[in-house]
Amino acid sequence: MADNQEATIRPKASAITEHITQKGYESPHLATSAQVQHNLEHQHLWTSMVGDIIPGQADNSNTLKKDPRQPPKEPIPLLSGYPPHRVYTHPDEQLYMLENGIREDDLEPERMFVVPTTQGQPWTLRHMAAVFDRLPEFKHKAEEHDRSVDPTSMQSEAEGLDPQKTEKLAQYYDKKEKARLTKEWGSQRVLLAMVDKGLGGDGTVAYYVVHEGEVKPRQN
Repeated sequence: MADNQEATIRPKASAITEHITQKGYESPHLATSAQVQHNLEHQHLWTSMVGDIIPGQADNSNTLKKDPRQPPKEPIPLLSGYPPHRVYTHPDEQLYMLENGIREDDLEPERMFVVPTTQGQPWTLRHMAAVFDRLPEFKHKAEEHDRSVDPTSMQSEAEGLDPQKTEKLAQYYDKKEKARLTKEWGSQRVLLAMVDKGLGGDGTVAYYVVHEGEVKPRQN
């Protein structure tokens, strides 16, 4: 009898399972987003996480033929936060930094945007177009969040550096803003987070950098 009772004891739920259960995420899209956020915060040490969602709409084939950039049928969750280290640097930006003696440690933290998905989930260019269309609005929301938490968060942190390095950083940020407008250092980019939830999957999350448009190849 004792052996049978021990056999029916269920193992303790994992931290992420308890997190999803406590939050009451019934939608699989929100549950996936919660799992990715948990992974970013506790395994990769991201901070100041904020979320958004691109609402889905009825899939009307006649409407889609007229406008292929209509939002997809299902909702798409989005996340954003500050990684402890830069995730990606455009090759031309990297060259500029090397030529001017600027290290990544000299730069202010940079927000990164993440799209939570699961392995095997259908994903099309229409989905990605909807994500990039939403990014400017989501970036504004994230900036408002930063200001509400810390009113000085959008200000430069170069005051403690020597005057020469301060001048180089000022020139770098000016160049970066111009490059953003001209897309000289690439256009918008996100991380595509893919959770292994298939049969036998262990919940591992893999991250892929996805760019809007063509990307200049990196030279080794």
